[in-house]
Amino acid sequence: MFRQRASYLFVVGFLSVADLLSPAAVAQQLLPDSSHSLPSDADLDALLAARNWNALESSLIRVSNADDAGRRVNWLRTRLVKGGGLFVASNFARNLWLIGADLKLQDPANDPRVSAGLISLYAYELIVIDGSKCEDQSAPVNWISRFLTSHANIFAFLKQQPQAVKLKLVDGAIAIERNAAPLRKDDELICRGGIQEMRAGLERGARHQVPTAAGQIGKTVEVTAPLDWTPKFLSPDAYGPVQDRARAGMRENLLKLMEQPS
Repeated sequence: MFRQRASYLFVVGFLSVADLLSPAAVAQQLLPDSSHSLPSDADLDALLAARNWNALESSLIRVSNADDAGRRVNWLRTRLVKGGGLFVASNFARNLWLIGADLKLQDPANDPRVSAGLISLYAYELIVIDGSKCEDQSAPVNWISRFLTSHANIFAFLKQQPQAVKLKLVDGAIAIERNAAPLRKDDELICRGGIQEMRAGLERGARHQVPTAAGQIGKTVEVTAPLDWTPKFLSPDAYGPVQDRARAGMRENLLKLMEQPS
């Protein structure tokens, strides 16, 4: 699917995981503690199905050997193809960026940083399009700001690319979203972090003190929603027209995103 429609997703269409992971690229992502190994694919799938984002993030963030590093990239790639949501897309882009930052290839067709840009554009689409399902629209709005900040280095890199590359990336990202749409389920993560979850945390959630950021004074208290809280989704009749409008304007939206000053 991706080979035909998104040539810049080279990790899928051209190079294997082994080709991607140079010794230096692997080394900068490994933990010095060899006891930290990547869980099995089945265990990772279970965490993803359970929406246990914290445990899944902890499992994926760094690994201790090259085989696990390669398997991590492959797991993210295959779950993306199968309709993985924002968590998968965001982490896949981050991993591609780390690899590309080490390789520093000058050929856009083979540069993992370009592929990271493609997947980042797709992740942005997910927030806008799948976020239209959220009853609490403050959640996807917050996610857009957070995502553009956390992936700022990738978007800064995209803004430096020739216009021809940008056009191909936009068309590729739109094709990926269109093909993956029937496979994607409601993305709970995109609908978290909004006003409703914050209100639930204040009313009946847990509170605990966390370190205060440098340069600030006083105590910092973190509030989390109760374990049984889940975001609510709108009906297809409500979000369908919004998604249609978002898709209709997405090409222009993504192009503007890559032209805005950093």
